[in-house]
Amino acid sequence: MRAVSLVAASNVLALAGVASACGSAIVTVEASHGGAGNGLTNTTVTVPIGTVFTGDKALDTVSTLYLTGSLEAPLDSITCSPYKSTDGTGSGGLPFNSTTPSFLSTNTVEVGSIVCIKHA
Repeated sequence: MRAVSLVAASNVLALAGVASACGSAIVTVEASHGGAGNGLTNTTVTVPIGTVFTGDKALDTVSTLYLTGSLEAPLDSITCSPYKSTDGTGSGGLPFNSTTPSFLSTNTVEVGSIVCIKHA
């Protein structure tokens, strides 16, 4: 299982060199402070396509992830996935796209990284 995760992460990292040519995904990070939709805050982050995105403070408190826009790529060609680890491993929730968000928790959880890919 670990070998599969490492292979997936290395494939994502191999795409990093072409990320600028692929564009970026605009992801809205929603956090529910107080549980079940109370005290909602939204933060927008720009995730380069084909890279392991980490380090943004918004990933520390996440309830739901939405793909809300894109730069230099058709919005309907992008799928993003949250991961528990900062190296793009350990599923942190279901993949999300422009029509289907990723509901992670009614409270907040920490997301280690997000990886967005562009489909042909």
